[in-house]
Amino acid sequence: MDRLSFDVATGRRTVSSNYSIIQDDGSTAVTFDGGQFEDLFDMRPSNYVTIAHDTKQFFIDIDTGMSSDTTAEANFLAILGHNFHTVDAVFNVWHDDDVNFGSATNVAASSAPTNVINGEEDSNDAYVDPAANGWTLITWANNNTDNRYYRIIISDNTGTGSNFGSDVKIGSIMLGEYIDFPSSPSMALSFNVDYDGSKLITSAGGSTFAQASSLGSPQWASTNPWALSTEDTQAYKSSAHYGRRKYNMNFSHVADTDLFLSNMRDNQDMIDGSDLYSQFFAKSLGIHQPFLFTIDKDSTSESDYGLFRLANGGLQTQQVSYRTWDTSIKLVEHW
Repeated sequence: MDRLSFDVATGRRTVSSNYSIIQDDGSTAVTFDGGQFEDLFDMRPSNYVTIAHDTKQFFIDIDTGMSSDTTAEANFLAILGHNFHTVDAVFNVWHDDDVNFGSATNVAASSAPTNVINGEEDSNDAYVDPAANGWTLITWANNNTDNRYYRIIISDNTGTGSNFGSDVKIGSIMLGEYIDFPSSPSMALSFNVDYDGSKLITSAGGSTFAQASSLGSPQWASTNPWALSTEDTQAYKSSAHYGRRKYNMNFSHVADTDLFLSNMRDNQDMIDGSDLYSQFFAKSLGIHQPFLFTIDKDSTSESDYGLFRLANGGLQTQQVSYRTWDTSIKLVEHW
C-alpha cells in the first residue's frame, strides 16, 4: 500500500510542500527534460519523467508528517518504469527523525533489505544496483524508530560527483507498508484476462468492425509493463502482453478481529492496525487508490506482480457464525 500517493489523495501531504528533489549539494535543482516532479507519485508508470544526464547524485526527500514512531513505518520501496541499468544508476534509502538526516539509517547498508525484484546490492552493500531496466522492489524490516523523514538517493555508480551517462527515466515511486490477507482465499479463486478496451460495431450493411480505446497497458519508458530487460528498446518488440488482468477471491470464516477494527473510529489503529479494513480497504480508499499486488507473497518473479484497484467498491461482508464472517474481493488491473 503506497503511503505517498495516499497522503496526497487524502490531503495530508502535498508534493510541493512535503516532497522535494534536489542535487546532493543542497542548492542545485534537478533538471527535467520530460515530465515533472509530481508525475513520480501519480501511480501511472507509463507517465514517466526524464531527468537530464548532466545531473549528479540527487535526493528525493519525503516528509511523512508523522512524528510518532509507531505510526510512520514503511517497509518497501518500488521504483517502476526505470532505465537504471542503461544509465548505470544505483540507489539507496535513508530514514530519520532529523530533517537533515544527521543520524540516518541507510537501508541498503544496515537494514539488510530483501531483493524481491531486480534489487541486487552493489559490492559495497551501500547501494541497490538493478541488473536490468524495468522496475525494482526491495523490502526491509519495519522501522520502529527514526521514520518521519525518508530520503531516496539516486546516483551514478561511478561516484556521487559524476554525471549520469544518459538521461534517467523513472515512471513511479512507491514507498509504504506491505500487508498480507489474514487467510488464504477459498478454492473458488478466479483469474481472468479481459480485453475490455475493444468494442464491436456493426455497419448498416451488416459488416462487423472492432474499435479499440486500448489494447492493454501503455508501454513504460524502456520496457514493456512489469518486464525486465537489459536492453533499452524492449517496449517496441513483439513480447508485449495485452488485455487486463482480474482476480476474484472469496474468503470464508474470517475472524472478526482479522476483518474489522475493535474501534472503527480509532485514529491510530487506522494507520497501524492489523485488520483488513484499516490496512487494506481504508488505505485503498475503496476503488480510489491503486496498490502493488501479488497473488504469492514469496514470489520473486516479476510476472506475478501488478498495479491493481478494488473492482467492487469496498468492504462487503456476511456473518456466517459467531464473530466469523465471509467476504469477497475483486481486483482489476490498473494503468
